[in-house]
Amino acid sequence: MSAPAPIPTAITRMLGIRYPIVVAPMFLVSTPALLRAVAEAGAIAVIPSLNFRTHRAFAAFLEAFPELPFGVNLILKDNPRLAEDLEAVVRRRVPLVVTSLGDPGPVVERVRAYGGRVFADVVGLRHAKKAAERGVDALVAVAAGAGGHAGRVSPFVLAPWLKEETGLPVLVAGGLATGRHLLAALALGDAGYFGTRFIATPESAADEAYRRMLFEAGPEDVVYTDAVTGVPANFLAPSLERFRQGAKPWKEVYSAGHAVAFVRETIPAGALVHRIAEEYHRAKAGLP
Repeated sequence: MSAPAPIPTAITRMLGIRYPIVVAPMFLVSTPALLRAVAEAGAIAVIPSLNFRTHRAFAAFLEAFPELPFGVNLILKDNPRLAEDLEAVVRRRVPLVVTSLGDPGPVVERVRAYGGRVFADVVGLRHAKKAAERGVDALVAVAAGAGGHAGRVSPFVLAPWLKEETGLPVLVAGGLATGRHLLAALALGDAGYFGTRFIATPESAADEAYRRMLFEAGPEDVVYTDAVTGVPANFLAPSLERFRQGAKPWKEVYSAGHAVAFVRETIPAGALVHRIAEEYHRAKAGLP
């Protein structure tokens, strides 16, 4: 079966990809296999550097990963590995770096020097303006309903607001799971930032209990709390009960966003990218 038609936007042109679908970095869930499957399907996925328990393991991953579009997420605040992980990113000339929780300026300087791109996670206008001033290429509008650390503002407001105020391309994060969501995201910004839907792929590192909880959950089962990490984030309520009983944060407390409403089966990541693109084209053709 042939691949769906391309969906060109500022982000696809910037990253050299076919579809404006970016799979978010998911702590302890994203894997090299997920990155590869998504890239081969025409989109791009991002992996947290801290998914690798040591810097040596992270550097080895970078050296072994093929010449495909992919991204790395660097946590900027309270990250003792930041300097050496950034050095490895520069050596490998990673195409995309997504920064979180801090000043992206030093990362922008190093990554842009070799032709890479830097996106910054932001939840509001103040941080968006700071990131824009520091020279990032695009903003990830982490809106209400996104899995993991998320903001409080609706994606219908946050994405076009940040785009209008900064003039930068904006990726929409928060509740995206289908091609209809991608269509809406492109009415608001320049790409869709998908996370929760890609947890239920065979290439992710999510265990069977995590997947079952996703399949059984609805948006009402997603709780926004700072109790786990000290920063407000979205988690599945049943796993929070385990946290209150002593479970380890992140490892046994399952993050998810409102997109759980549309997660009912496991599907290979590449097939999922194509499904989202096909749904997008059908939804666009069906608009009045």
